[in-house]
Amino acid sequence: MKNNEFVTKWVIDTVKEKYADDIALVISHTSLKIDDSEPCVSYFVPITERGNELSRTFILEGTGFDIWGIPWERLENFAELEEYNLTVLADGEILYARDDECANRFELLKAKQRKNLADGEKMRKCALKAYAEAKELYAEMLFAGHSDVRMIAGYVLDYLAQALAFCNHIYFKKSQTAQLYELRQLDKAREIPESFFELYLSVIKENDEKKQQEKCGEAVRIVREYLEKKYPPESVREHNFQDLADWYGELSYTWLRLRHYAAEGDFVKVYMWGILLQNELNGVCEDFGFEKPKLMEYYNYSDLNSFIGYANKLEKQIRRKITAGGGVIHEYKSKEDFLNENT
Repeated sequence: MKNNEFVTKWVIDTVKEKYADDIALVISHTSLKIDDSEPCVSYFVPITERGNELSRTFILEGTGFDIWGIPWERLENFAELEEYNLTVLADGEILYARDDECANRFELLKAKQRKNLADGEKMRKCALKAYAEAKELYAEMLFAGHSDVRMIAGYVLDYLAQALAFCNHIYFKKSQTAQLYELRQLDKAREIPESFFELYLSVIKENDEKKQQEKCGEAVRIVREYLEKKYPPESVREHNFQDLADWYGELSYTWLRLRHYAAEGDFVKVYMWGILLQNELNGVCEDFGFEKPKLMEYYNYSDLNSFIGYANKLEKQIRRKITAGGGVIHEYKSKEDFLNENT
């Protein structure tokens, strides 16, 4: 009997004999195995604390085994696309089920995951989240050295590839190990710039740290441009403009600060409040599908009036969008007006 068969049989027999009331399912997940051709126990679904006692990590005749528990709550996260390796649920197969109810619940989670993978808005958010993760890692890599540069470079590629996969409604069956192959199998693979595939391999081959960092930066840029083309501002529709109105009500004081400190000539305060406003604008414009303004491009410490002029223009645009979308800005021309509405 092969080791995989032996361990799988041992787990199922042990569950039946000792954990029948504590474990709902035993699952085979082989897509990350060296040999993925045969079913082999990967994880189980505990339903009591005692069920977690089955967890084992061991080496049998030179082969490592990691038998781990995933509770129903975490499987829900996989279904909602909130975990890293979506394949764990998507490609999991039931080896043992406590009863039909448990088996059906697992299959319903897989169906829910497939539905989410087909949801355009859901996948847009997942793609942008993966891209944001890649950007953060890239920034970290710029201050790293030696082995860490190579390690982080790999994760930058990983999350950039995930962003491309998500906006094309797929997940990686082989996690980070066969991403180029899986991306090329897409019906729309031609839409992905060939330079990304070339850079992906070039980063892995590169031995010079600085050049590896530069190539990662270029890969980030390519994916950003791809996502901007895939999700142009007009393709996203958010209808709760009252949220935007409430956001503006809070941020309006920042515009007031900018005008005040610019009038005083305090270029430091204008700069620091300016970056806060730029960050807020980036977030809200992404949420509502607006084109991101380039506020800080207008900053010049010796010409604050031009900066404030552009900031004021942005404020007027935001107010118009709120009104056009049906949002209500809660503002009062006098204390009496405030009191009349709030008494």
